[in-house]
Amino acid sequence: MYGLPKGFDGSVLVGRTLEMVCFNENQVYLHFDGRTTITIESAFSYKNEQIVHVPVAESHLMELLGLSVSAAKGDDKGTLSLFFDNGQTVRVYDTTKQYESYTISYGGKVIIV
Repeated sequence: MYGLPKGFDGSVLVGRTLEMVCFNENQVYLHFDGRTTITIESAFSYKNEQIVHVPVAESHLMELLGLSVSAAKGDDKGTLSLFFDNGQTVRVYDTTKQYESYTISYGGKVIIV
């Protein structure tokens, strides 16, 4: 909806440990330590890089529980890439200009993409 801000500083996610993965009908929540969350409302990829659209029937995201983000970056298309310390990557996509695709909440700040 608003796009990922130009010059997004992914360091706010680096070192955060994934503590919980939650699903509902229209969202996937990634809960990290430090009261940091990413709410996915559009599409993401993990493992085989196949893009999965929300709502999802199943996911392997739980394999990342207890792991930390080693790097995070955004690109010009609004894709957020999270690199975990086990070598796996989660990508969250900005798939629509009319609605929110995902939200990043940390330290009292909210970025709506």
